[in-house]
Amino acid sequence: MAALCALGALLDLALSQRPAQPPPAARAAAFGALLVFYLALVYTTLQTTFRQVHLLVCSYLVLGSFVVLVSLVSLLDPGAAERAIVSDLWCALFLVYVSYALVPVRMRDSVIAGVLLAGSYLACNLALHADTLHWKRVTCNVILLVAVNTIGMFSHYPSKAAQRQAFLETRQCIESRLSIQRENQKQEQLLLSVLPRHVAMEMKADIAKKPQDSMFHKIYIHRHENVSILFADICGFTSLASQCTAEEVVRMLNELFARFDKLAAENHCLRIKILGDCYYCVSGLPDPRPDHAQCCVEMGLDMIEAIALVRDVTGVNVNMRVGIHTGRVHCGVLGLKKWQFDVWSNDVTLANYMEAGGIPGSVHITKETLQFLGDDYEVVPGEGGQRHPYLRDHNIETYIIIPNDKKRMAPPENNTSAALHGVAKEIRIMGHANARRHLNMGTKGYTVGEKKNSQEEVNDYLSHAIDAHSIEQLRAEHCKKLTLTFHKADVEEKYMKEPDPMLGIYIVCAEVVLVFIFIIHMIILDLSWIRVFIQIGGIALIIMVICIILCLHLELFTAVIPSKCYKISEKLTGNRLHSQVISIVILIIVYVCCMTSAIMPESEDVASCWYYDDNFTMIANVTCMQENYVNVPEYLMLCLALVLLACAAVLVLTTVEKMVLLLLFTLPFCALSFTWDDSLWNFVPGATDVLYLKTVVVLVLCLYIAVLVIHGFQTEATSRLDFLWKLQAMEEKEDMEDLQAYNRKLLGNILPAHVAEYFLSSDHRHEDLYHEQRDSVGIMFASIPNFSEFYMELEANNEGVECLRLLNEIIADFDELLSEEQFKCIEKIKTTGYTYMAASGLTMTQEDIANNVHIVALAEYALRMQEQLHHVNEHSFNHFKIRIGLNVGPVVAGVIGAKKPHYDIWGNAVNVASRMDSTGEVEKIQVTQEVYSILEPLGYPLECRGYITVKGKGDMLTYFLTGRRKPAVESANNRL
Repeated sequence: MAALCALGALLDLALSQRPAQPPPAARAAAFGALLVFYLALVYTTLQTTFRQVHLLVCSYLVLGSFVVLVSLVSLLDPGAAERAIVSDLWCALFLVYVSYALVPVRMRDSVIAGVLLAGSYLACNLALHADTLHWKRVTCNVILLVAVNTIGMFSHYPSKAAQRQAFLETRQCIESRLSIQRENQKQEQLLLSVLPRHVAMEMKADIAKKPQDSMFHKIYIHRHENVSILFADICGFTSLASQCTAEEVVRMLNELFARFDKLAAENHCLRIKILGDCYYCVSGLPDPRPDHAQCCVEMGLDMIEAIALVRDVTGVNVNMRVGIHTGRVHCGVLGLKKWQFDVWSNDVTLANYMEAGGIPGSVHITKETLQFLGDDYEVVPGEGGQRHPYLRDHNIETYIIIPNDKKRMAPPENNTSAALHGVAKEIRIMGHANARRHLNMGTKGYTVGEKKNSQEEVNDYLSHAIDAHSIEQLRAEHCKKLTLTFHKADVEEKYMKEPDPMLGIYIVCAEVVLVFIFIIHMIILDLSWIRVFIQIGGIALIIMVICIILCLHLELFTAVIPSKCYKISEKLTGNRLHSQVISIVILIIVYVCCMTSAIMPESEDVASCWYYDDNFTMIANVTCMQENYVNVPEYLMLCLALVLLACAAVLVLTTVEKMVLLLLFTLPFCALSFTWDDSLWNFVPGATDVLYLKTVVVLVLCLYIAVLVIHGFQTEATSRLDFLWKLQAMEEKEDMEDLQAYNRKLLGNILPAHVAEYFLSSDHRHEDLYHEQRDSVGIMFASIPNFSEFYMELEANNEGVECLRLLNEIIADFDELLSEEQFKCIEKIKTTGYTYMAASGLTMTQEDIANNVHIVALAEYALRMQEQLHHVNEHSFNHFKIRIGLNVGPVVAGVIGAKKPHYDIWGNAVNVASRMDSTGEVEKIQVTQEVYSILEPLGYPLECRGYITVKGKGDMLTYFLTGRRKPAVESANNRL
């Protein structure tokens, strides 16, 4: 930009001299100083230390130099006084436009600079040549300066507005992307706290794929050899829970199992599931470990120590019974909803029985586990067969670990470190270590630096992105060097399909330019009625186009404007290509109207004198019209310059299109100027070299074209790179939204939606306990007791995987039923082995709960499960039998293990529902008296079973639900 201004100054210095006349020393020295100044600015901008604030300072210095340059052009002009007013006008117009188009300052600053430049030029000339000026020349000069300022504003505003709009849209996309990214991180963290990474990633990949037709649902099962399985049960927990409310029990379990999760992480164990007061984990998966048995034993010993602290604090005789077995497992998830990572195999079953046949306060292991332990621990015979029939019937050899506190707590180096290690061990088991670490992290967060807010994060992202991808780098990577079109055809197609909202402004600018040209022609020429008609017709035609284009924005006149106008307006502004076509047509209209004064002379105006009457010269014609002359060729040239500037102001055109238009507009004018009669050029007193004057026109127009092409190249490059930034930001945002959708879909299959939202919110802490009290919840347990007989680990069935595949199909069929509208109030809680647990009414309104709609839905769901299993039996040639138990009552729903959340429901009603299943009969649905009192009045057939003995509850009166409600009663209820 500075280099162009220096070139313009030198060109003015050269063109202001008559041939064979050297420039005066003062003028040459002044322009030389400006040239040095501009070269110094160019050198400064090329330095690596150059920053944005330096650019602003340089811009203001350049604007100041423009004012100086305009003053020098006027004050140091050696030409005659009578020609000074117009000889350097092109330079003033040139600098006014450059201050708008190429100087990176605000609109306000550009307007101030443009007005100062125009005022300086006019003031200097009026002060020096007031006695020789005529009102027509002054008026034309003022009109030209106002016109260029207007064009500059029309050029500056759309450019900056488009850049700011692109920046804001890009910033919004980046802000949304970072916000979604933060939520995705929370989702992934929550997801990976429930599912191992390899399982979660496989599920996400399948969700992203198109669904494929298959006879079976996808099963996410992996086999792992040489792992150790630990089952642990809290003995005496029932007596401890009896002293607390349900909410206190949940809080106690949450704190206790949170400690167990921390211990599991330290001992390289993966928590599998929490079943009431039972906790089981596995070591050796997903990544194999050679010390998996040692890890499980250490985990068991730590759990016993942790429960001992609870016993000391509460005074209740609670203890841990731990069983460990080593073997192989199938791990993964089953079903379509509420996925929970689980393990299956005969070895898992044995580990469960090892816990049941263990001794409170001891770690009970099998012979297989002992073989992996070697001599690391002292053991005594466990005699598990005396405490559990399964161990006895299968001749399982068991052992009890004798804890060696000295060996576990003390490293061999010295006693001091042993003591410290022992204290640390106790603190860790009590759960204080992580709290202290959390406190330290919080303190560090406040002393070292606050976490950046979202606005600062977006700003930093933009700053790094701008630093990492300069304009030149992005242009080289994505755009062609000369045409600036994108390398990728699809990106270019998207760019061309984007509408330009500034099309109306471009056409208004062209209209204003045409009006200014028409006024100047009316002043300097005696226009014939044909040329007046052509120019007025062009003005009217452009006004009509403006009205059509603005139809979309004239909402107040929707009743008046025909619908066709809206359609035409949408068509014209629908994409960039249409906008380019209409812009080119408008510019051609302006150009034709401008050129009529040169190519269509009439006998009554000046043009007719130089074309049709050689004896009646232009000077004679003008002398008879006015006392002073008007330099017609220069004003015609400057009118054409206005057309060129209007062309440059149309930012929707590409640089190539602008270059073609500029050349097509300029070449005919230049060719025509060389055909004009010499007497026209002799308007300038003392100008004897006509060829020199004609060359001046060509050089000035070439300078304008060079500046406008550079400006067009810069604006198009910026526009394309802004579009590219916005496109990339939108694509990244869409990718994040897709990832968010996948994560939400996965989370929706792990936790209830309202629970997942709570954990994803930013206003809760990891230590907060999530729970809610519900007074009337329907609970269902459904099991397939004879599935254990079906499950066998043989080579023919892939060591049991095919059996699990069938179980997955059964559970998936049950899950698909929950997608039906009538069962939307039912929430699947979990599956454990071949037992399916669900609840209704957890998220319903009090009105729906009072009407017992959720109990009816749960009963219907239980009946549908029976039908669905019969359907599976028919197609798989099996004879699975389902046993279902229903109950209703108050529960506490919540999440235990905040860092590895496990959603469940607790309460007496849950225990009773479980007993309804375990004490029920196959192929029947056993319900309690409370469920009976709800369903029987609604017409459901129920059969009284009588009193049965229920563990922990004594004798209970139960019923069997034998079918659906009677149609007559159902229709009566519907009428009510």
